[in-house]
Amino acid sequence: MSSSHLNAPIRARMYAKTPHKVIWVVAIVVSAGLLAPPLFFIAAKKRVVSMAVPVFYAVIIYGSVIVATILGNSKNWEGLVLALTMIVAAVHAALLDTEWKPGR
Repeated sequence: MSSSHLNAPIRARMYAKTPHKVIWVVAIVVSAGLLAPPLFFIAAKKRVVSMAVPVFYAVIIYGSVIVATILGNSKNWEGLVLALTMIVAAVHAALLDTEWKPGR
């Protein structure tokens, strides 16, 4: 019998080296999460994450900015949404390549 691991599709490694990983996480933090959707789109193209992940981040981040612009931001809820999303995206980016194994 063949193992499911032998027939599994080869997945590209997300980060080549540790500095590459640091640059990704810092880019997300410095941009306040606004660069999370394009960066996770690259991860989706490498088949590291589902294509739904960058869509989710885009809807949350850009949607909150648009809604706050239309409705007004009287209680500063937009800042909270962006801060929480930035933290989640940075942690997610840091954990992307943790289970990668050579040859898989």
